Amino acid sequence: MTITLTHGHDGRLARVRYDNAARGNCFDTTTLHRLVDTLETAADGTCAVIRLDMAGRHFCAGWDTSSFTALAGATREEVAADLRASDTAVARIRRLPVPVVAAVRGRIIGFGVGLLSAVHLPVAAADARLSLPEARYGFAPAGVGHTIARSVPRPHAYHLLTGVAEATAGQLRDWGLVARVVPDDELDEAVDDLVDALLAVPGATLRAVVGVVESSLATGTADQAYDISARTIVAGQTTRGATG
Repeated sequence: MTITLTHGHDGRLARVRYDNAARGNCFDTTTLHRLVDTLETAADGTCAVIRLDMAGRHFCAGWDTSSFTALAGATREEVAADLRASDTAVARIRRLPVPVVAAVRGRIIGFGVGLLSAVHLPVAAADARLSLPEARYGFAPAGVGHTIARSVPRPHAYHLLTGVAEATAGQLRDWGLVARVVPDDELDEAVDDLVDALLAVPGATLRAVVGVVESSLATGTADQAYDISARTIVAGQTTRGATG
């Protein structure tokens, strides 16, 4: 498993590549924290956009099942703490000050749904499929279950969380879990175009938009959005005055 960070466009674009393709880009606690740490490093003062590249044929095959042996003998409280910790790590992606763009192809399984929900602008290939097999192993999804329950119509949530159905790329778009769906062979080009369009927006404005959206979702009010918007308006007037 490797994670690499590179920069382009004078540092305004950060590219983070997660390559665990041999195992479907699955995660364990260590690899999850390594990815999140790298994304936070990428979102430095000059960065405006992060492009997250998941290597190989699949976006994410879920949690590494080989780590399940460590659960033997664990108490309910210990397991719950581990589940909360992984969700806390994913929440750090949502709290990044710049948008994360990602191509979504192949399978999104289990924990992969949580990762998908944290990406600000996911673009899916038409072949993308989401599935939640946890129930077949005898346990109910936790954070992923919460994400699905809040994101999709109730009957579909039951369909997915019991493992009797999977979601198509079109359904993910209709439910708001991806921004758009494109033909498989056009996915990389579509993500390239999206990144270029975002880079045409001033970096400070992109950060402000992220702040408006995420603070609104987190608090349910526009209180922080007013202040964030006001800063951009005042800064814009100052800039125009200096150049006019």
